[in-house]
Amino acid sequence: MDRDARYTDAERSGARSTVSSDSGGGATAPDWERPVAADQRRKNPDFTVGRDFERDGIGSRDGPAVAGYDAAAVCRTALAWARERDYAGYDPYDGLNSPVLSAAARHWLLRLVVIHGVQKFPLNLRPYLGVPKERNPKGVGLFASAYLNEYERTGEDVALGEAERLLDWLADNRSPAFDRSSWGYNFDWQNSTKFFLPATHPCGVVTVFCARPFLQHHDLTGYDRSLEVARDAAEFLLEDIGTESVDGHEVLTYTPYDSYVAINANALAADLLWRVGQRLDERKFQSRARELFAFVVDAQTEEGGWHYSAPASDSHLGYDNFHTGFVLESLSRYVRERDADHPAREAYDRGMRFHRQNHFESDGAPKFEDDQSRPYDVHAAAQALITFTRRERPEDVELARRVLEWTLDRLYDSEGCFHRRIGRFVTDETPYIRWNQAWMCLALSAFLKRGHGEVRV
Repeated sequence: MDRDARYTDAERSGARSTVSSDSGGGATAPDWERPVAADQRRKNPDFTVGRDFERDGIGSRDGPAVAGYDAAAVCRTALAWARERDYAGYDPYDGLNSPVLSAAARHWLLRLVVIHGVQKFPLNLRPYLGVPKERNPKGVGLFASAYLNEYERTGEDVALGEAERLLDWLADNRSPAFDRSSWGYNFDWQNSTKFFLPATHPCGVVTVFCARPFLQHHDLTGYDRSLEVARDAAEFLLEDIGTESVDGHEVLTYTPYDSYVAINANALAADLLWRVGQRLDERKFQSRARELFAFVVDAQTEEGGWHYSAPASDSHLGYDNFHTGFVLESLSRYVRERDADHPAREAYDRGMRFHRQNHFESDGAPKFEDDQSRPYDVHAAAQALITFTRRERPEDVELARRVLEWTLDRLYDSEGCFHRRIGRFVTDETPYIRWNQAWMCLALSAFLKRGHGEVRV
């Protein structure tokens, strides 16, 4: 099918996508069923409760004390907060889900005004605009990964069972727009002037974060169907995402429908392709991953960072914090098997140094970009915890701890949720389910796992 043929007239005009579930999409994607009701074997009826959640639990065997909190208790409290809400909530960019505003957004500029007007307004307008609280596939993937990390760390079957329930949902909510396993956002999304992605239509980044927990689940349980889903998602990246030629490299576009090249999206795709290729010993995935990683390495600037897109003139961001983290986390797994003088290893080490020296305040606050401090955003803090726990260098571990201390002190609500950001004049305390909660649950689980043995992820 031609890329543009997937757009209906309504989607082009800005109305929310309503792809039919019987459109034929998803018909060939592999089935997935929860292998065993792991949670039925649990001793504790609820993984997220009953474990030292008060501050007097500091120093418990569960986890280290950070900023006056037991980090493991915070992780479980945050997961419990999300579970109580069925992992559904608002998103910074869900303004077009408003029945009041979506019908008016029939031009790319109007869509941008709606999306950013809602997300930047000092008060949360969504309850008044009728925006529903929903599950976001990317957020569900992040929560599933967090539970799998906790299962690896604690060995508690109930954590595995909760992860598998979320994998059930992801398997049932693959994008109907393509036959292969892929996922998109639960809202219409206009990315500047570059592209418009209707709700449920897939993109590479969301697909990667939804496929990762299936791959991790296979590594932890040996369940072949999980690996089949991850492989199918890798096939989607290989066959369905668009390609563009950039500086002699054949690279991936952000979605199947556009020509926009984001460097971090290529790094994330390369990471999944590489890992799936390793598990299955399939050269086509490994070869494509090498090509994409070569592009990422060549795209690194003399300073050691990466622009958001290629060419750099298309970038709406400079050297921003968490997208740099995406690139470095992706490279971290690839370079483990590379010599110190391998170009990818050198790029990774140089990038980590640039990231550490330019993206954080002395107290651990995550700067927005290298030359712009505010807003201090929870997403950047979360990705930093993940990025700097990928290796055991003292300077990385020390920075990760400072970032976590700052985050718990400034963005954590003791009820169990995280606030979004601290701006120059306004603090956004909206508890977004994906942007805040899912990312911090994953980050906390990664931080805790570092002290309890590394899992192959």
